[in-house]
Amino acid sequence: MYGDKSRVVIVGGGLAGLSAAECLSRLYPDRFEVTLLEARRVPGGRAGSFVDRASGETIDYCQHVAMGCCTNLIGLLERAGQLNEWTRYKELTFLHPETPPSRFSPSTYLPAPLHLMGSLKQLRYLSAENRSQLKHGLWRLMRTPSNELRGCRASDWLASNGQDNSTVKAFWEVILVSALGEDVRCVSMAVARKVIIDGFAAARGAADVLVPRKPLAQLFGDSLVRYVCGLGVSVCLGQSVSRFHLDALMGSVRSVETASGDSFSADQVIVATPWRATARLIHASKIAEVFPDVDQWHDLPSSPITGMHLWLDREIMQNDQVAIVGMLPQWVFRRPIELQRAVEEHYYQVVISASHDVRGVEVNELSRQVMRDLARVLPEARSAKLLRSQIVTDPRSVFSITPQIDAIRPVSSTAIQGLYLAGDWIQTGWPATMEGAVISGLMAANGFLASEGLATEPIDGGLKRGWLAKAIIRN
Repeated sequence: MYGDKSRVVIVGGGLAGLSAAECLSRLYPDRFEVTLLEARRVPGGRAGSFVDRASGETIDYCQHVAMGCCTNLIGLLERAGQLNEWTRYKELTFLHPETPPSRFSPSTYLPAPLHLMGSLKQLRYLSAENRSQLKHGLWRLMRTPSNELRGCRASDWLASNGQDNSTVKAFWEVILVSALGEDVRCVSMAVARKVIIDGFAAARGAADVLVPRKPLAQLFGDSLVRYVCGLGVSVCLGQSVSRFHLDALMGSVRSVETASGDSFSADQVIVATPWRATARLIHASKIAEVFPDVDQWHDLPSSPITGMHLWLDREIMQNDQVAIVGMLPQWVFRRPIELQRAVEEHYYQVVISASHDVRGVEVNELSRQVMRDLARVLPEARSAKLLRSQIVTDPRSVFSITPQIDAIRPVSSTAIQGLYLAGDWIQTGWPATMEGAVISGLMAANGFLASEGLATEPIDGGLKRGWLAKAIIRN
């Protein structure tokens, strides 16, 4: 104990670590001495940005978006005074090379899940057979509880429930590859169900898309950190944790040691780092014997996401974002005119999830391929000149959420007294998302609070379901 306060050290300054720190310091400002250690010079984890040398603009490595169903993330943003920095869109535009643009706009008056039915009709590229299969597949998914999908791959379930290849490519892949960052031939159907049901079917507003209006480095690395520090958290940057030490008699955490030789005394530790870093830390601390799956954590397969940054000589679309069906670019985002510094350049970001096939492709060739695809669905792109481009691929952007991997995701509490895990890769029920990261931080904080006999922070279960959704959707 430090005076009357218990010393809490949080390892990792991404959304998971910041969420845990915010929860503890907000609920019990006089009970805990919270120190957050981040190895990098800028917190925020994978939700980061870089400065484009040519324009001086701060650009996100890869576009991050939230959805209306991400209620725990939205709650954190609201408490931090950030919600006005995100634009909320209640409809989406889907582009297909063989049909006019399609609006996906759920009904504002029909109860969920009926509010989606009209939206399917609005997707012009779907055939009558596609729509028929989709209605059947969505009904079957709503009537199948998640626990019955454990161990099942999405592609297998879809095939066995009447979804042919054209329907999978035209709808299921468009949604799931972007949300899960991996091919439907790999992903767990239980987690896929989470995306479809919670993200679209369960409640009106769940499918709303929230897009940040400022770079993530400003929102998370600066503004959110300032808010957390204002609650009393000490944030130490450039502190790479090398190991933690246990009390030999009590078997509990005693201190945390950094690579620079600094030592931080701790009564409780929350490790909020990615899976490989967590596994390395556990091995370095010589406690691997109490974590039977730790070697599997280190070797969790990952899936790359590519952000392709394009600077063009003209505008090519009026929408702030569009989804593209059946082509290499999956989403295109434009920077609003009022946020662009150089009037002679127009910035766009193309997002390619599960980008295994583009790794190793030369930058100019990939740029040409993307521009050819954009020209097929955006008429203005046909005459646009590509001024320059940059590709950012994170090969370990998300863990590949196969049924086997989903089964070994650890829970937050551990067998070591005072040690908790956080991060979007632990067992939150969510895929690798900002919402999952925030929930994991709350889970770690709650585990710690419960062990102290203190009231915990309720984790928001999502948007409230209406009577019809409750009657139709089986939990």
